[in-house]
Amino acid sequence: MRAVPAGGALAACVLLAAAGLWMTATGAGLADRFARGGAAAPRGPARRRARPLLGPVTDRFSESSVALMSGSRRRQVRRRLDAAGRPGGMSVETYAGRRGASTVILGGAGLLVAVVSGRPAVAVASAAIGWFHLDMRLRYAARRRQARIDRDLPDLLDVLSVSVQAGLAFRPAIARAAEALGGPLAEEVATTLRAMEVGAGRRAAFDGLRERSPSPALRRFVGALQQAEGLGTPVADTMERIAGDMREEFRQAVRRRAARAAPRVSLIVTLIIVPGAVVLIMTALFLGVGVDAGSLSG
Repeated sequence: MRAVPAGGALAACVLLAAAGLWMTATGAGLADRFARGGAAAPRGPARRRARPLLGPVTDRFSESSVALMSGSRRRQVRRRLDAAGRPGGMSVETYAGRRGASTVILGGAGLLVAVVSGRPAVAVASAAIGWFHLDMRLRYAARRRQARIDRDLPDLLDVLSVSVQAGLAFRPAIARAAEALGGPLAEEVATTLRAMEVGAGRRAAFDGLRERSPSPALRRFVGALQQAEGLGTPVADTMERIAGDMREEFRQAVRRRAARAAPRVSLIVTLIIVPGAVVLIMTALFLGVGVDAGSLSG
C-alpha cells in the first residue's frame, strides 16, 4: 500500500530538485549562453521569463545570506565571480541568494525522500549538493575562461605589436586587437579600457585587470607592459617577445601533459586491455578445440 505514496513522493522530490537547480541556474545560464555566443544578453521575453521564477526565491535569501558573510568571504566570492566572468551579471548578493535558495529547495526535497525512505543521509547529501553546486559551476567556468585567456593572449599581443608598429596609439591598438579576437580576453580588455575612459590611470586600470584575473600569463603581460612603460622601452618589441615566450611555454606544457599521460595509458593497457585480450584468446582456443568446460570442473 505504501508503494504508490512512496513512488509519488520520490517523483515529487526529483521534480523539486530539478526545478531548484534550474531556478538557481536560469538567470546566469540563460544570459551567459547568449553572451558566449557573441550576442548581447537577452532583453526580451527570454529574460523576462527567467526573472519571475528566479527572483522571488533568490531575493528572499539574498539579504540574510549576505549579512551572514564576513568581509573576507565577500572578497573571496567577488574574486571568484571575476575569475568566472560574472556569468549573467551575477553579483555577491545574487550569488548568496541563489546558494541559499538551492540549499533550501534541495534540502527540503531530500528531507522528504529521507522521511519516506528512512534514510537521513539523503537529506544531508541533497543539502550539500544545493550548498556547493554553484561554487563548482563557478570554478569550472573560471577554469575554462582562464584557459581561453591563456590561449588567446599571444594572438592579442601579436596584433597589438603589429598595430603599434603601424603607428596606432596604444589604447586604440589594444581595443582593435581585443575586438578582433573576441572572447573573455576581449571582455577583460574592454573593462580595462572603460576604467580608463572614466578617469582611471593606465597603471591603475591594468592593476585592476591583474587583480580580476588569476591567469599567470595575463599577469605577466600586465607586469611587462608596466615595466616597458616605466623604462621607456618600445611596447611593440616587448609584446612580440612575450608572445613568443608564451607560445614556447604552451608547447612545453603540452609536452609535459603528454609525458604524464604515457604512464596512465600503459596502466590501462596492462590492467584492462591485456587481460581482456588474454580472456578472448583463451575462450577462442577452448571453443576451437571443442573442450567441454563442464568436464574440466569435474
